[in-house]
This record gives sequence, structure tokens and C-alpha cells, in this order.
Amino acid sequence: MAKDAQMPSDGTIGGLVGKLLVLRIECPMCSRHGRYYGARLVAEFGPTYRLTDWLSERTADCPQKNQAGVTGACGAVMPDLVGLP
Repeated sequence: MAKDAQMPSDGTIGGLVGKLLVLRIECPMCSRHGRYYGARLVAEFGPTYRLTDWLSERTADCPQKNQAGVTGACGAVMPDLVGLP
């Protein structure tokens, strides 16, 4: 996640409810991206599931995920979290 990005105050999927309809993932390193509906995420993972764990699972098959060095690492972010209360 970008340095200036913030997660919902509690860092959970449930913390997105009422704040975001859709959560996007983008990776500037490999151009992969995805869109996920918040209600579906809550139904599938539960409201207490951590967003960091969810992002890690979604990017587990990223070809850049386990690259050595910082410049080759996976850069997946959730841009919709920037500025959320």
C-alpha cells in the first residue's frame, strides 16, 4: 500500500461498509488489476477479516511477489483506501 494510503480505521473488510461500494487492486509493476464489491467481500470473508491479509492472498500468484530486491517486488495497492476515514 502506498505510503500516504490509509486503511479504514480498523483495517478490516467490514470497515469498508458504508465507505466504498467497490475496492480496486492495482499493481504498477505488472499492470494487473481487479475490482471487488465490498458486500461480496464481507459475505465471503466476514467483516473482521484484515485487508492486509486479503491483499496478500489476492496477490499470492503475482510473478513479482517473491522477486529479490525492492525494485522487482510486487507493488499491489488498494488506491480506493486513500483518504478514507
